[in-house]
Amino acid sequence: MSSIPAFDDTTQSVIYIPYQGLQKNDSDGVEYDLSPSESYRPFQERDIPNGYELRMKVYRAAWTKCLDRVQAIIRDLHEPVVDAVIRHVHNAYKDILPGLPYCEMPVISVTAGPSLLHEITTRLDPDNDGSEDSSMEASPPSSSHPDTFVTHLFPADRPNIMACMKSLVGGFVDRSPDGLEQPKRKPSTSLAPYDIELLEAWYDAVRRAHEPGTPPQLVVLLHDFEQFDPVVIQDLFYICSLHVPSLPLIFILSLSSPPTPSPSYLHLTYPRATLALLRVENFAVPSGPGVLDDILTKTMFDVGFEQDIVIGPTVIDSLSDFFTRHNSSLDALITILHLAHLKHFDDPLTVFVHDDGNLSSLLLQPTSFPFLDHLLTRISAPPASSSVAPSPTHSTAWLNQSVPFLLASIDEARTGFRTKMRKTKVALGLMKRVKEFMLRQGWRSADERSQVELMFEALKGRLGRDGRYLGTMVKKLPAAKLRSVLEDMHTFFQNMPSHVRRDEEPARTKIVAWISELASESESSRSGFVVQLAGMVGGWLTNYFQDNLTSLEECRLWDIWYTGNTPFPSEMINPNIRASIVSGLLHPLDYVNLDDVRQQQPELWELPDTSILFKRYLDSGKMINVYDWFESFAVVLESQKRHRKRSKLNGNNSKTISRKGKGKQRQVDDVMDEDEGENEEDEKWKMEVQARFMRSLHELDYLGFIKHTGRKADHVLRTVFDIAD
Repeated sequence: MSSIPAFDDTTQSVIYIPYQGLQKNDSDGVEYDLSPSESYRPFQERDIPNGYELRMKVYRAAWTKCLDRVQAIIRDLHEPVVDAVIRHVHNAYKDILPGLPYCEMPVISVTAGPSLLHEITTRLDPDNDGSEDSSMEASPPSSSHPDTFVTHLFPADRPNIMACMKSLVGGFVDRSPDGLEQPKRKPSTSLAPYDIELLEAWYDAVRRAHEPGTPPQLVVLLHDFEQFDPVVIQDLFYICSLHVPSLPLIFILSLSSPPTPSPSYLHLTYPRATLALLRVENFAVPSGPGVLDDILTKTMFDVGFEQDIVIGPTVIDSLSDFFTRHNSSLDALITILHLAHLKHFDDPLTVFVHDDGNLSSLLLQPTSFPFLDHLLTRISAPPASSSVAPSPTHSTAWLNQSVPFLLASIDEARTGFRTKMRKTKVALGLMKRVKEFMLRQGWRSADERSQVELMFEALKGRLGRDGRYLGTMVKKLPAAKLRSVLEDMHTFFQNMPSHVRRDEEPARTKIVAWISELASESESSRSGFVVQLAGMVGGWLTNYFQDNLTSLEECRLWDIWYTGNTPFPSEMINPNIRASIVSGLLHPLDYVNLDDVRQQQPELWELPDTSILFKRYLDSGKMINVYDWFESFAVVLESQKRHRKRSKLNGNNSKTISRKGKGKQRQVDDVMDEDEGENEEDEKWKMEVQARFMRSLHELDYLGFIKHTGRKADHVLRTVFDIAD
């Protein structure tokens, strides 16, 4: 497959240019490639050899594990909607209201992202993947008769009704009617590729191939439905409605706006004459904060799933804010989790996320000594918790540590962190279970925090007060309710995975003993024994929550497996494009020459042409005379030309000579003036200046900095003001 991007493909909205490495020339004139690991090493001074590649390998494994878990949860959320859509497609031409003057065309509107559409397409037509465009080459023939034929229409390459009908008809007729061999047609005897009669003839062959069974349905999936031209869609619906039910066409509309507000997008955009032809059914996937709570709970705080990287409270807060205020799509949620993983693996120590026995020989190399020094410092650091005192030999223990000892210490810290995280999950789950029980018993609480907020507080270690309050409420329960809450807690521990239940065996044993002690007490009893036992249960709950719901930063080397309070790179999700463009125009050399640290601001003539024109743009008023703008631009280019010639005559390409020179410098200037008057091709230079001005002007126009006015042909309007240099 060619690696050259298809720049001429107008159907591509985004073109990815893979990084191939930079070509540089060293002092010997030898060319070499700059690999990604050399171009991006944020902690190069304390990294190990090939640290970038090793961390990326660990990152891919960790992110794949997290992504598979999130996608499995999303599939479970989508499953009821997908089943309902599939069921409606199969029954679209069976449950028809009798007595209608004409047959309505089934239309299904789905408010969802690409993942749901892919699941629907896969279920409807497994042999023809929905990720491909209908205008592409047909898939290989299937060995069995399909129940549904699916084609796809995209708004980018369907500008008119002819192209739209050609794509719709071609998406079906290019496939085999019987699923065994491709159709062969003579161009001289075939109908036009956009004629729906061609589709009718093809479907007659399909109907005969499926006899005596039920012929398949024809499903048309319109992606990004709001982007289609409404006039084109009106004509499309009208033409297709004339051929149903002989052509069992079913349209699935992919909408980004929910159908619940009245009127919906369909009713706002299309006239009543078009809507009367359709029988619309609306489907929407679950959305809102509840979906975010469900995904994060089952990903981070599910005792049956152990993630490699634990997302910290800062990332959770940023994720919740972005999801509720800006973009509530599941793709945005996955993107934020992806960026959090990428950001976390900048740290060289994250190479120890997994247990890798092959690092021992690498750490013995001399180039790894700075990394070992940093690792030894971290391991020898005193405990983060103020309640844990360092050992008496802490100040001298580092003298006897070797590389195998360091690796064993990392394995011990990894096991300790995962055990601590597992206990945090169990404690938070138990707290939610007890709180739900108390609410069912009529207990009223002013706590309206969501699951995401509870996760945030749990990772911060701030749920101690909640645990004490729950323990106090349990102490006041009578015998029957105390027995019920103990049985509920016992069920909670009993339903855990075997390895977690084994670790929580002491707690489960206590609960079983308390349940047996309450067996002889009456339901409404508040005897001294019940009060004493309730006090024991409440006190145990309080201590259990306080011991397990503490901050994960108390663990050794926690930042290897936990993002903590590291700021989330929100500028990568919601960048300030305007500020970035203005900054790039004002200070272009800061972006071009990354290694060139300048003590002073560059002169105006040293800047690129577009930046020079933009600087003059900032000096103007609301309306800019284009001729005056050109003259000021030409003056700067004349200065640029003189400086470059002076540098060339002096044999110095990097330094410029001041205008205040005397003696020999004055003679150089005079020689330059004579050469310019005699040898310079003025006409050629003027054409170059005009071309450079037009190119820079068009770039500013493309970026939206100027606006043309019909009042004065030689003036443009300035659109951006109040820019701080």
